[in-house]
Amino acid sequence: MTRVIIASVVLLAIAVALVGRSKPTYGTPLWPGARHTREERDLAIRRGLTFIYNSIARNPAHFREWGHDLLAAFYNIAVTSDDPELRRMAWEMGHERALEYRRMNPAVPRDVGAGELADLVFGDDAAGRVGVPDPQFHRQLREAAARFSTVDILGFDPAREPPPSDLPKECGKCGRQNERGTKVCTRCGAPLEIYNRYDLYQDALIDTYTGDRTGITLGAHYVDVLHWLPSLRPYPPRKKGDARNYYAGVYTVTHVVYTYNDYSQFRLSPACFPEEVAHLEANLQQAVADEDPETMGEYLDSLRSFGLTFTDQLIRAGFEYLLSVQNPDGSWGDVKDPNPYGRYHKTWTSIDGLRDYRWNRVLPCPAF
Repeated sequence: MTRVIIASVVLLAIAVALVGRSKPTYGTPLWPGARHTREERDLAIRRGLTFIYNSIARNPAHFREWGHDLLAAFYNIAVTSDDPELRRMAWEMGHERALEYRRMNPAVPRDVGAGELADLVFGDDAAGRVGVPDPQFHRQLREAAARFSTVDILGFDPAREPPPSDLPKECGKCGRQNERGTKVCTRCGAPLEIYNRYDLYQDALIDTYTGDRTGITLGAHYVDVLHWLPSLRPYPPRKKGDARNYYAGVYTVTHVVYTYNDYSQFRLSPACFPEEVAHLEANLQQAVADEDPETMGEYLDSLRSFGLTFTDQLIRAGFEYLLSVQNPDGSWGDVKDPNPYGRYHKTWTSIDGLRDYRWNRVLPCPAF
């Protein structure tokens, strides 16, 4: 038998052996008896981050639309990850993209709207935190923010009321913003869509948290919004034909966690948010049934900030699910989704669900 044939036989045997393995035979299992190792998990995370950077963040059109959010992803991963190599990767990616963000946004547009303003504040904050501040741009943002009322930015005034259930969205036919309680456009007669109060609350949490952190008030202060959390309880259960309300409630819970724990820099006591912990625990398995890695990622990092570990079956189930559905290109979610947000955000939350954190102290409970 020639050397070439011998080598071919050996390679074929190795390939067959690899394909036939049902469990990893290298590395450290995530927990005793786990199907996946820490090394596999770490590789999956790096592949996901590389996908976000190469396939989304470096695409000029995608970055122009979503750069503010992508910079926040790189920054959050860079400052909260326990893995020093992952921190380095995320910081370098974020810093490089922040330079491009400044080039694409040299000044605040004079006709900037309230929604665009909030995105620019997010981007300015994240760019500065990965080492590319722009004091002049920051001043322009502060001056622009002062021109808008609280209602302009948040849709309601949390210093006076909880998020409403009767605020119509801008008319999809003629663009008119109608008064509260209006169900049919007073200009063109088209039926109006009403904002979900949980969506309003979630956006208000994020806007005011970011505004307070960066020193540019976006309508109100975070404590004003958090004050209304008890009025949002109990959260909507999963009902047939009403997935929208259910998910709005779930994402409200996760974003209460994110904004209160400074996007995973601190641990939280379950005693501070018992209703939120219970809702997350009761619904985590639904993400598997829905084939929803995006929400699973948010369940996992939220529950882990409350102290849940691999000793908890819910955490094990979430890790098993995410590690089993990563795409060949490193992403999570539908590879045919034409929306760049759908491609990167599912991948970002999956990374956050899987990675280890270098938590700081446990925060005290809020005073509602």
